[in-house]
Amino acid sequence: MTITVSREAKEFRRKVMETPGAEKLMRCYQCGTCTADCPIAKRVPEFRPRQIARLVMYGQKERLMEGDLLYLCAGCYTCYEHCPQEVHVSEIVSALRRISLDEGHLLPGFKALMEGVAEMGYIYEIDEFENEMREDDGLPPAPVPDTDGIEAVMRATGFLGKVEASTR
Repeated sequence: MTITVSREAKEFRRKVMETPGAEKLMRCYQCGTCTADCPIAKRVPEFRPRQIARLVMYGQKERLMEGDLLYLCAGCYTCYEHCPQEVHVSEIVSALRRISLDEGHLLPGFKALMEGVAEMGYIYEIDEFENEMREDDGLPPAPVPDTDGIEAVMRATGFLGKVEASTR
């Protein structure tokens, strides 16, 4: 049986491999060490770093972009630390997330989270209750973030525009 990888699939693979850390993708020989050591794979049977690497090698963009699996990666780098070929699956996942965002597909929960950061400067609102808890622990009140500056940076980089335009 011959496996043929289309021109579009090769272009997709190249685009992923442009991400620093993902350039070693083709060194992966599917030993499975990344999956065996992954804390997420131990709890979520569908999440397999080895399979993610393989699907990128074959340019299976649609299979990778469907569903929520890419957003399960904790970015803990356990896969990289144990990989005998030094393949950064966590960076490959980051590249896939970036491509997904560039194409307007951001998980609704992440979209709300990023919009919250732009609006409040935090991933959730810091109110009187949180500051009372901080005080009980001997901590000062949470600093008031420069929300105008945060939003300005998010807009200047184009990130917030992509988040807002996401339709997933």
